[in-house]
Amino acid sequence: MVEPVVGIVAEYNPFHRGHAYHLAQARKETGASTVVAVLSSHFVQRGEPGCLDPRTRTAMALDGGVDLVLELPVPFSCHNAGVFASAAVDILAATGVVTHVAFGTEDDLSEAKTILSILLDEPTPFKKALTNNLGAGLSYVESRNRAVDHLLPGAGAILSRPNNSLALAYVMRILKARHPLEPVAVSRLGPGYHDLTKGVIMSATALRSALAAGDRETLEGAMPPAAFRSLWETFGRGRCLTNYDSLWRVLRTVLIREGAEKLSAMAEISEGIEGAFTREAGRSRSWAEFVDRLTSKRYPRGRIQRQLIHCLIGLDHWTNRAFQRLGPTHLRVLGANMRGRALLRTIRSNGSLPVVSRGADIPQGPAEELERIRRISGEIWEGLLPPSAQAKPFPPPLMV
Repeated sequence: MVEPVVGIVAEYNPFHRGHAYHLAQARKETGASTVVAVLSSHFVQRGEPGCLDPRTRTAMALDGGVDLVLELPVPFSCHNAGVFASAAVDILAATGVVTHVAFGTEDDLSEAKTILSILLDEPTPFKKALTNNLGAGLSYVESRNRAVDHLLPGAGAILSRPNNSLALAYVMRILKARHPLEPVAVSRLGPGYHDLTKGVIMSATALRSALAAGDRETLEGAMPPAAFRSLWETFGRGRCLTNYDSLWRVLRTVLIREGAEKLSAMAEISEGIEGAFTREAGRSRSWAEFVDRLTSKRYPRGRIQRQLIHCLIGLDHWTNRAFQRLGPTHLRVLGANMRGRALLRTIRSNGSLPVVSRGADIPQGPAEELERIRRISGEIWEGLLPPSAQAKPFPPPLMV
């Protein structure tokens, strides 16, 4: 009998009590004694810098019960739900040891099988409704949600919630790629993704807001003790990105310097949005103002922010699409405990992708380009910090 190993896809931005509950439930429901997490790199799925660097978030994960942490590279971690979920699931499958994938959901997904059938098979009524919605100027995600709802009333509301959408994206990838992974849904506790309510269980959005305000009491109450100590010490050293003033100064310079023609070659830039980027860069005085000016039914906030990060790190259209076709090229180790190190030995023997702990281990070919983007992203993230807080962005994996 194969011993269960549960995989989790996470950002831990930062790690809080809701994450600790999810880890405990994942172990309980799968019977796994070992947890492998795929962790977002320096820029996260909503198109923002992580509030903490990956090493600090890795330490929180290991303290919180994860045994092995692998990196989700920036071209996948800072992308739409489909790309994000597909790459993360592919990484877990490539270990050759993960048996289950556990994820959080906001709702009971009893209709998940029907929703997935519609999304995978794309019946004619779905395609027609999708085309009509896109023609009405809605974003692709909203158009898709409404098209599914047209066939299955109520499904659109389920898909509109971020964790539900990601959960279904994980399962879709497992089914499409025929990965030998068993999906496990864990009901989330506490407020929704964007809810700013304070309490023992808070959203990561609310925690980042408390961090920006220096609200120690709220942070301490909502985080496991080890995670809180790590966060507060890091905050004291100035190594937290709690506002985007420096990000906006750098990004505005990039947008104005590059101009619309060069921006049009960047990942996911289309429909002339590059012209609006250069125009509004000259008018806006902050990241928030710029994003507010550009957000619309067609271009939701998350999509705009991801496009901006792609421009910032220089991820062009063709490189982006190439990595979507290729998927992850290697397994980058961010950290492990004793159990995780033992698991790594098995992964090196049984996994389908090479394991990388140092830059010198990078295989030749596409992996070198992925590593180049990783290094640029890390250097840019460090450059957004105050000069006194900047450090080497790529220390060796954290082994505890």
